[in-house]
Amino acid sequence: MPHLFRYFYMSDLIAIVGASISYIAIYWTCAQLLSPSALSLLIGAVFLIRFVSSSLVGPWIDRVEPVRLLKGTVLVRFLLLGAVWFILTQTEATLLPLLGLLAVQTFLQVIGGNTAFKVVTRIVEAEQLPVANAYLSTLDRMGTLAGLLAGGLLIAEFSIEMILGMEAILHIIAWLLLFPLPSTATDENKTTAKTTYWSDLQQGFSYLRQDTRLMRLLLFGFVANWMITPLNALLAPFAKDILKGGANTFSLLELALVIGGIVMSLLYARFADRLDLTQMFQLSTVLQGVFMLAIGLTTTLPLAFSGMLLLGMALSLFGIPFSTLLQQTTPDGLLGRIRSAMVAASTLCSAICFGLSAYLTTVFAIDTVFVLFSGTGLLVAFWLIRLQRTAPDVEARRDEVG
Repeated sequence: MPHLFRYFYMSDLIAIVGASISYIAIYWTCAQLLSPSALSLLIGAVFLIRFVSSSLVGPWIDRVEPVRLLKGTVLVRFLLLGAVWFILTQTEATLLPLLGLLAVQTFLQVIGGNTAFKVVTRIVEAEQLPVANAYLSTLDRMGTLAGLLAGGLLIAEFSIEMILGMEAILHIIAWLLLFPLPSTATDENKTTAKTTYWSDLQQGFSYLRQDTRLMRLLLFGFVANWMITPLNALLAPFAKDILKGGANTFSLLELALVIGGIVMSLLYARFADRLDLTQMFQLSTVLQGVFMLAIGLTTTLPLAFSGMLLLGMALSLFGIPFSTLLQQTTPDGLLGRIRSAMVAASTLCSAICFGLSAYLTTVFAIDTVFVLFSGTGLLVAFWLIRLQRTAPDVEARRDEVG
């Protein structure tokens, strides 16, 4: 891979480690202060923020040079973490500063994630994208694994303030590693700047609606989000109430998810040139539902750990083809807007699902909610696959905007 990709890779790895360390601490702290339904609603609100920001930031991502924007996003996250760390050390307030951190970080993650998605297409050749995305997926899992291992230990021994301070330090290191990446103006940026914000925004959503393949990707994304929504919102209560464990149990389940993702990412990088992207994408959707169903039917830690391990593999198998197909079928000048629009639509779906899962936890047990979401999602996934087989993809790739 190109040497610039290595700098980008290391920066992303360090930032992910820091984010994972604070994630487990913030999520577990909120789980102790809130009921399962309130926690689910909180995460639903975070996804709603992601939906609103994803809907609006696409044109700005396409207007600003991506490397420069990525550097700025990482720096702002460092400053934000430092500010929240200071507030927590000077006051007794805990929940409100953490909620504010979640809200602002969600907005910054939307910008940073979509910008990094564009940076990859600038520093990696098109034929290398499947391997690059597999390596990035491995990076994401490895960074998350390291962060969760450290976070699980730190949350038991140290305060949330120390954990946020560690993440701030790691983010400034990640910022410094991005400096070798050159920021270069392109004709695309100059052309986009001549149009209005609202016309750019409308163009992104219009292109998405008119592209059959992108809409298929989005529909499968909806189904996948539906099936794993309860896991995202209720894993801590599941570890506490169903498995009768504590923070260590929660950490083990998260680690299983990450380890499974690492294994699948490495396998995908090894065999990327032999795999059909569309087939792997469809298979991963089905496997997510199967493994979620298995997790919902178990009440023991060994079986739950095994289910999370397999689910992590399915999630990685889903993410790599999704990213590659989106990068290969979308014009570079619209990539920020298209990905933002897709994230907006999928996160709106997730926010609605979180609200529904929050309500269902007041009626059913948490494991029953897992079974309901995964079972219905599997039925829809099989139906979509059957529809796609009867209507083969005949669209040619469009390399130009419009």
